[in-house]
Parts: sequence; structure tokens; C-alpha cells
Amino acid sequence: MLRKLLLFVLCIFLGYGIYVAVTQGVMIFGNEIKPYSALVEGNENIDNKVATLERLNTVTYAQTENRLRGAKREFSDRKNEYDTLAASASVAEIAEANKREQYLLDYLWMKIGTYANADNVKIKITPSDTQAIVDFDVTGEYISVVNFIYDLENDTDLNFNVDNIIMQGGSSDTVTKATFTVTGVNVITAEE
Repeated sequence: MLRKLLLFVLCIFLGYGIYVAVTQGVMIFGNEIKPYSALVEGNENIDNKVATLERLNTVTYAQTENRLRGAKREFSDRKNEYDTLAASASVAEIAEANKREQYLLDYLWMKIGTYANADNVKIKITPSDTQAIVDFDVTGEYISVVNFIYDLENDTDLNFNVDNIIMQGGSSDTVTKATFTVTGVNVITAEE
């Protein structure tokens, strides 16, 4: 009878130990055994990450690949147009295309200032007196600075050739500073 009682008490302690191990976790020989709820939560996290990876591998990758193919086709089309134009251009047309652009300073401030306001960036423009170069210093959020540079490059009226782009973090996480140069541009301060 005593043996049965000891066996019953031992089973109760063993059952309680298993309950504590499952609900709160235990340390055995320096190794932590996590509770069941932590294991379920970890499994859900892994399942979510696997689902995210699968979405990235299928949907996002396919979309990015399609955009890249479209950009490649557009580049090829533009290159073919340029090659055709270059092959049929006369010497006078080539000379006209290679001449330096001249802009009034007021016109540049108006045109570039519109982009700066739209993209919420601060700009400093420094035209060179001796060379056909204009230096730009731009400050704003990273995406705003990138959009500003993109707007300048793609403005058909300005026809800017942007070179030497250097971007660096500013005084905070949201501020980015960029410097770049536009070549082939003469800035006129007053009409001649």
C-alpha cells in the first residue's frame, strides 16, 4: 500500500513537472526548454516569414523583372532611334546638337525652383564664370533629392547632362545632401 501511495505521489509530481515545463519552460543541464506557447509563436513567425519570402519570390520578383524588361526594351528603342538619327545627320546638324546651351539665370531659377518646390528640397546653384558648368548642392529627404535630380535630367526644355552625383547622409536620418554638376550649360546673368 505504501508503494502505491509513493507511486501515486511520484506520478502527481511528475505530472506537475510536465505541466510546468509545457506552460512555463524549464532549464535542464543548462539548456532552456521553451514553453509550448513560445514554440507555437515561433512557428507562426517562421510561417509568416516563409509566406513573405514566397510572395517576394513570385510576385515581387516577377514585377521587378517585367519592369526591367520594359526598361531594357525602351533603352533599346531609344538607342535604335539615336543610331538612326546619328547615321542620317548632316555635319551642320551635328554641330548644332553639340553646341552649348545658354540659359538666362532668371529662367533657370524659375524652372529649377519649380522642381525644388515640388520635390520639397533646398538648392544652391553655382554657375562657373569660365566654364560651361553649373554646380548644384541639394538638401532634402532621400527620395525627394532623387526625384529632383530625375526631374532635372528628364526636362526636355533644360536638356541637362547631370554628372558627378555624390549623395551623403545629412544631420538626421531624413536629411540627405547631394552635390552634382551639369555640364555644357552657359548661364547668362542679363540679356545681351
